[in-house]
Amino acid sequence: MSSSTTTATQTAPSSGTLRLRPDQQWQEDLRRDGWAVVKGVIPRERALANIDKCYEYIESFGLGFDRNDRSTWKPENMPHFYKGGLFVNYGSGHEQFIWDIKQDPAVVGPFQALWGTDELLASFDGFNLSLPFPDRPQEDFTPWPHVDQSPLVKGLHCVQGIMNISENGPDDGGLMVLKGSSALYTQLFEAFEDKKPAEGWNKHDRHDHTPEQIQWLMDHGCEYHKVTAEPGDLLLWDSRTVHYGAAPSSDNPRFASYVCYKPAMYATPEVLAKRKEAWDTKTETTHDPITFNMNARRPPDGHPTVDHPKVTQLQEPQLTELGKKLAGVVAW
Repeated sequence: MSSSTTTATQTAPSSGTLRLRPDQQWQEDLRRDGWAVVKGVIPRERALANIDKCYEYIESFGLGFDRNDRSTWKPENMPHFYKGGLFVNYGSGHEQFIWDIKQDPAVVGPFQALWGTDELLASFDGFNLSLPFPDRPQEDFTPWPHVDQSPLVKGLHCVQGIMNISENGPDDGGLMVLKGSSALYTQLFEAFEDKKPAEGWNKHDRHDHTPEQIQWLMDHGCEYHKVTAEPGDLLLWDSRTVHYGAAPSSDNPRFASYVCYKPAMYATPEVLAKRKEAWDTKTETTHDPITFNMNARRPPDGHPTVDHPKVTQLQEPQLTELGKKLAGVVAW
């Protein structure tokens, strides 16, 4: 996470009632491989319409970016991002076009099926816009294999999601998963128990894998797979699945919105207070709606937009009745 990230109070996660029931192929894929693609969750044209909304957001900073002029597609003409296209500052996860995706019943539906309840809370995370810059810094896409789950949490804890907005073929960059790694999650950390940090394994929902750990997983049958998807597809993966954002080799832009939901029943008073703070300050968070970190609205020192009006001008997204409950503005 960027240097502008602040940590929210973490709570002991509940094991929950998340069960993978192979009554649909994507659920069987998720159980077997640790990831799945749910095809055509929203209509293709509705998905593609969000691309212009995203470009409008980038242009609204007034830094010289023009969606119709690729010569202006430069990092210096855009608000701050990292890892090639992750937007975590300015409360960008609360933009109207992002909430329109998050509160779409069709997007929420697969998570309701997974958790066995309609009463969910949404994450406040944002989006990825990766553009084909002429001189794309290679370090932006250095593989960063990781899981978004503490090594101390052994079970099926969370299912993350990406609502795919643009065409995403094998050369377009995007979600790279280590197929089968979720099934070896517990064994991996047992095998490396003697090499854990002096302070112990990370208690927060994050672990960055060493090359030795990746090699161990591959020696045990895991293999990398670049997930491909069409506009309107929903990508899902078990948080125990090793993954990262793969480098693009094509000239195609990538746009994807991160989505994640968990049952409202798991939100303790402490979690609800933190969620209210994030909502009231329109702060973007990491993926998990229950155990999460909060990303600063202000970009890192030195970026041209540190004093931009959008740092302090809070969004006012319009929510549906479902959206209000997903945000926690209205109780279930």
